[in-house]
Amino acid sequence: MKVLVLGGGAQGRVIAGDLAHALPHAQITVADLRRPQLPALANLAAIEADLSDDATVRRLLAACDFAVGALPSRYGFAVMRAAIETGRDLVDVSFTPEDPLALDDDARRAGVTIVPDCGLAPGLSNLVVGRVAASRERPDEITILVGGIAQDVSRPYGYVVSWSVDDLLEEYVRPARIVENGAPVEVPVFSGYERLTVDGVGELEAFYSDGLRTLIETVPGVRRMGEKTLRWPGHAEAVKPLVADGSFTRTIRERCTADPPADLVVLLVRFAWNGRRERVTLVDRYDPATRLTAMSRTTALTTSVGAQLLAAGMKPPAGVQPLENVGRDERAFAFFRERLAARGVRFAWPPVPEI
Repeated sequence: MKVLVLGGGAQGRVIAGDLAHALPHAQITVADLRRPQLPALANLAAIEADLSDDATVRRLLAACDFAVGALPSRYGFAVMRAAIETGRDLVDVSFTPEDPLALDDDARRAGVTIVPDCGLAPGLSNLVVGRVAASRERPDEITILVGGIAQDVSRPYGYVVSWSVDDLLEEYVRPARIVENGAPVEVPVFSGYERLTVDGVGELEAFYSDGLRTLIETVPGVRRMGEKTLRWPGHAEAVKPLVADGSFTRTIRERCTADPPADLVVLLVRFAWNGRRERVTLVDRYDPATRLTAMSRTTALTTSVGAQLLAAGMKPPAGVQPLENVGRDERAFAFFRERLAARGVRFAWPPVPEI
């Protein structure tokens, strides 16, 4: 089996290394503009390639059995389209500006499975929503609260860089799409502000961000649904001036880059049915033994498990299949939960009542 990983950046390197360990009889090849540093494993190799060139991407895809997309968001949609054109299944982690569901008909006709947004949120959050929606009465309300922050609250802005700062800025300027009264609406980023306490973490703040993605279409009939970003209290007010004057990217890179990047990830998914409330919780931290950030552990390892699902012969049906669709299959959901738990990434299951 030949598996191609497109992108050897912070996430792509982790995905490739984990796949090489999980699939010892497969050949894992990482393609990037510059040869990335990878673990010394017999079944893991790297090649240099300009992945902004569609012809190059199609050529590489044609030579593999299936692929994993780990490129910056601006390239993700083109990679999905190339996978369909070459007849190759794809698991992708990029947060594309375009709607991946727009490619669903083309993927179905080509007999190709595309699993988009296969990361933390969107990603694991969608997997949990899909399982609850399939196994229970459809919720009246769904709220996803997620964030990566510094373990040390006293660090500048309470933050440590663990993923693309350019994409982080997008999260702070793009209006958030949520569902109110059963219909999609747009609200300003930083709106819907609230504070909450997470066991083992402490008090955090939350505000709307644009992370529902495909859930707006794939889980209809929910009266209220939204995603909120989690940060240490005071973060939002501190960064608003940086966003407004254009200094955000430079300031965050200069002041929030740390070695080691000791971060903390929190994911809460809340459900409500006629006043009855339940939640699913995940808390993960930087691992000093592997030097993997919590963001990489919860994002890249989720992508890797998505690829392992295909390699295990549990491929979802042809079409664009975000993780809420995958999670409707109890066996696939268990596959994700068990493989992630084996890597130390655990979320409480089943959902527990909220008091």
